[in-house]
Amino acid sequence: MNMNNEKDKTEELMENLQQPVVDVSAHRREFRLTLLNTKRSAVFGIALLILPLLFLSGVVLKHYLHIDFGIFTSVYVWIGQADKKFGDKSVINWIVRGLLLFGPLVAIGINLLSIIHIRYERAQKEILMSIKLKWLNWLIIIFCSLIFFIFFMYLIVENAY
Repeated sequence: MNMNNEKDKTEELMENLQQPVVDVSAHRREFRLTLLNTKRSAVFGIALLILPLLFLSGVVLKHYLHIDFGIFTSVYVWIGQADKKFGDKSVINWIVRGLLLFGPLVAIGINLLSIIHIRYERAQKEILMSIKLKWLNWLIIIFCSLIFFIFFMYLIVENAY
């Protein structure tokens, strides 16, 4: 009997509950745009950074330090041999060249999109932009910028003379 009484009280309490009211007007006024996930963009940036980094380290080790150091110099030697063997006719050579030059640029863009947040406030008619301090993404942006600058300067210097 005591259980039935508690059950009746619980049912009566549940029936008398009012539905919560959610005010979504504040959310309608604000539109946030987060373009990419910071962790995924960092992983993708690192993947695009591997080939140019291996190539540059191979150039430095092989030509300037005269050291043959495993995978670092083997990537450089492989790219050089493929370029001599196939030249401009090979699609693979153009893909490798594109990854060497534009891979860091794509990684910069992806990582910038992941740390920049854009918010539009309709009431004030403003676009607000904020930048997250995700250090891994910033390090990738800095390294990719440096690598792109090195390749770009090499292209300018080599073709200027």
